[in-house]
Amino acid sequence: MAERAPPRYRRLAESLRAEIACGRLGPGAALPTEKELCAAHGVSRHTAREALRILAEDGLIERRQGAGSVVSAPPSPAFAQPTGDFDSILQYAREARFVLEQSGAADAATLRRAGLGGDYRAYSGLRRVAGQVPLAFTTILVAREFAPADAVVDDLNEAVSEWIERHHGLRIELVEQRIEAVALAARPAARLGVAAGSPALRTERRYLDRAAVVLYSESLHPAGRFAYTLRLRRER
Repeated sequence: MAERAPPRYRRLAESLRAEIACGRLGPGAALPTEKELCAAHGVSRHTAREALRILAEDGLIERRQGAGSVVSAPPSPAFAQPTGDFDSILQYAREARFVLEQSGAADAATLRRAGLGGDYRAYSGLRRVAGQVPLAFTTILVAREFAPADAVVDDLNEAVSEWIERHHGLRIELVEQRIEAVALAARPAARLGVAAGSPALRTERRYLDRAAVVLYSESLHPAGRFAYTLRLRRER
């Protein structure tokens, strides 16, 4: 998947995020001022301000009038998703918005990890609920002939699978889901504001139109930010 170099303000935000994730800047610690960030990193005041804004939106810091920015104790918003039917899977996609960060042709390594072959377009980004830290780092693969444009993905208020069904006349007949505990690799860990190697819940889904995988998704949820719920009725 082709990658574009992120802007300077995002690179600065990621540098500060890494210091928070590794514990170098703990809860309550004061961050450098905008002026100090400019001097230390050779950036403009606008770049420093935008980097701090990103961290504040992600819930990693609190910006206090007249007192600068301090590291916050991030909340643990456990998004509880019931499981058991197709509608409960769609609920997550509708309520936790996918914020696209990168897209392009799925490379061989990505397809191999997903167990797929053929021509797929890949999208990656964060799953977010307004006012909360990111719930997951998500990668979505869509068969090329059904892949939406980036502008469509950016503006979706429904699941990508629902968009595909409406615009291409398909019907998703089956969803295969696999859930496992994993340790986060460096890139998703940095985007989620936690240390590399942190525990996470990996949810992998394959959406099939008859025998073909139309859409594949992988979501990595840091510990404490997501939960599945299941009710079992005992039969007498």
